[in-house]
Amino acid sequence: MVGQRHLWWWAMLFLLPAVILTLVFFYYPMGYIVWLSTHHWNGLSTIKPFSGFSEYTHLFQESIFGQVIRNTVIFVVGTVIPSIVIGLGLALLVNRPLPFRSLLRGISFAPYLVSFVSAGLAWVWMGSSNGLFNHLLGFLGLHPGNLVSNPTYAMPYVIAMYTWKMAGYNMVLYLAGLQTIPREIYEAGAIDGLKDGWTQFRMITWPLLRETTFFVIIINLIFSFRAFSAIYVMTGGGPIHATTTLVYYIWRLAFVHNSWGQAAAASTLLLVIVLLLTVGMVRYFTTDATPH
Repeated sequence: MVGQRHLWWWAMLFLLPAVILTLVFFYYPMGYIVWLSTHHWNGLSTIKPFSGFSEYTHLFQESIFGQVIRNTVIFVVGTVIPSIVIGLGLALLVNRPLPFRSLLRGISFAPYLVSFVSAGLAWVWMGSSNGLFNHLLGFLGLHPGNLVSNPTYAMPYVIAMYTWKMAGYNMVLYLAGLQTIPREIYEAGAIDGLKDGWTQFRMITWPLLRETTFFVIIINLIFSFRAFSAIYVMTGGGPIHATTTLVYYIWRLAFVHNSWGQAAAASTLLLVIVLLLTVGMVRYFTTDATPH
C-alpha cells in the first residue's frame, strides 16, 4: 500500500509539468478569450470596460454575419467530406500490391507537405485569366475569367485547393488504419462468402476503420473551421465577402477594425460550435460501437 502511494506521488510529479503547460498555454488563453468577449476593448487601451453580452448582440446584428456563417458551413462541409472520401479512396488504392506503390504514396501525400501560403499562391496563378484551369475549363465551353475574383467560382475554387491539400493527409491516416486490419479476417470472410471487393469493404474494412474515421472527421472539422492562410492568400475574404469564413472574419474584427471584444465573442462562438460538434461525434462513435 505504501509502495503504491509512493508510485502515485512520483506519477503526479512527472505529470505536473505537462499539467502546468496545458493550463498556461491552453486553458488560460481560452478562458481569457471568453472573459474578453464580455468586455469592450480596442486592442490598445489599458481599460477594458465590462459590456455584458453586448458584443454578442452587435455581432449578430452585423449584416455580414449571416453570410459569414453560411460561408463557414459551405467551406467546412465542402472540404471535410470530399477530402475524407478522396483520402479513403487513395488509401484503398495504394494499400494494394501495385507497382511503384511507395512512389504513389509519396505523390499522394506530397500536396500536404506544401505550405498553404505556397499552395495558395500557386493556385491563384493557375486560376488566373490565362492560367491552367481557365484553359482546361475552356475545353468545356466555360470561360469564368479569374477564378479567385469571380464571386461565383471563388469559394468552390478555394474549397478545391484545400481538399487537394488535405486528401493526402487523410490518405496517410486511413492507410495506417488499413494496415492494422489482419489479413486473416479477410481470409475468414472469404470462406463465409465475402469475396468481392465491395462486400469486403462494406462488411469488414469500413466497420474496422470506425476509430480511424472518427479521428479523421474530428481532425478535419477542426482544421477546416480554423482555415485561414489559404483564404487570406487566395482571396482575402473576397470578392464581395464570398469567401469570408468565421476565422477570417475574426481576424478582420481584431486586426482591421480593432474590435477585440467582438472578435473574442466570435471566437467564443466558434469554440462552442467546434465543442458541440466534437461532443456530438464522440457520442455517436462511442454509443454505437457495434460494427454495421
